[in-house]
Amino acid sequence: MNANVELSVAVHETAAHRYQIYRQSKNGCHFNHGASIESAEDAVEIFLATAPAFEGGGVRLWDHHESRAVASAEWNVERTRFGFMVRTRSNVFHDDSLALIARRVAERHAIVQSVVRQNGIAI
Repeated sequence: MNANVELSVAVHETAAHRYQIYRQSKNGCHFNHGASIESAEDAVEIFLATAPAFEGGGVRLWDHHESRAVASAEWNVERTRFGFMVRTRSNVFHDDSLALIARRVAERHAIVQSVVRQNGIAI
């Protein structure tokens, strides 16, 4: 019995991944999207770039080490000036360190976009 406990701990310690992105299907189930990710920075950046499987579908970032969702995409319905109803994505981070990483990613993206506009660079 003791050997099983040691084997279980050893397998958990050697797991190379920590994060996984899940997308919701139309039947409500969430399926893994892409490869597992070890780096928190990479996981947040990929999460922010991941589109839902369908309009308004859920996207979650799962932390295998903590066995919980650490980020999710929520959809709000807003009315435009022209009266059209549109969905807007709100990324909710349930972990402060990942929220900080997301802010840095957004700032970096804004800087890149500013440089692209100023220099007329096509990406």
